[in-house]
Amino acid sequence: MNWLTDCAAIIASVIVACLAVFQILLAAGLPYGHAAYGGTISVLPTKLRLASAVSSLVFFVAFYVILARGGLLGGEQRFELVTVAMWIFVALFGVSALANIVSRSHWERYLMAPIGLVLAVCCVILAFAS
Repeated sequence: MNWLTDCAAIIASVIVACLAVFQILLAAGLPYGHAAYGGTISVLPTKLRLASAVSSLVFFVAFYVILARGGLLGGEQRFELVTVAMWIFVALFGVSALANIVSRSHWERYLMAPIGLVLAVCCVILAFAS
């Protein structure tokens, strides 16, 4: 691995870990809803709490895929499933960043969108890594 891939893997893994914790807090009913789901509800209703719980699981999978693709799990973890999953996360995080850019929520536009863009760029770097 080179320094760019290592940095991208570390940055992306820290971001997805933080986002997983954020989604867990939303699922638990903490009043952080203004930074998610359009920002119109502080404490999420049951349906959106469930969506946050599922999102946290997706972030945990992304955490593994990012570390595996970045070669940070020890040994060679570059099997085909990780490569395909990495490209799926590139698309997912790219679309998410775009959705946050056009959101009416101040928190989503000015906090979550830049975080999403950094995450998407890190994932692109990892996806192209050889």
